[in-house]
Amino acid sequence: MNTITTYYSANSQLQNNSITTSTTSTDDVSNLYLERVKKSQIILEKYPDRVPLIIQPSKSDRDAYPIDKSKYITPRDLTLLQLQQIIRKRVKFPAEKALFMFINNKIFPITSMVGTIYDANKDPDGFLYVTYCQESTFGYLQ
Repeated sequence: MNTITTYYSANSQLQNNSITTSTTSTDDVSNLYLERVKKSQIILEKYPDRVPLIIQPSKSDRDAYPIDKSKYITPRDLTLLQLQQIIRKRVKFPAEKALFMFINNKIFPITSMVGTIYDANKDPDGFLYVTYCQESTFGYLQ
């Protein structure tokens, strides 16, 4: 039985969660990388006014706050605040928890435009990787 479970890491490297196959090679990883490059190029050609994103939870929040959809195509003029609202809605994030978004392990101002951040921080594969995590900052409700 050949099962490979993968996810995209914050630094945009394809990581293997679990591998139950006897033969895995670097060709498989490079083929997946080339597929992502092709997908991002197709998206950018078809939608030049949009940005391809991959949104994922941090390692510590992966089980507590999984996201139902990780790939997005957003307008370039979308602010990080609007993106944060989308993530909160998709994850069903509690109101008493603060949501932090990291791009290349950096936090950007909430008023920043996604297009500007994409131009400066996109991965070589053409996607912008956004990692989110939570912090209990407003107290705890029982």
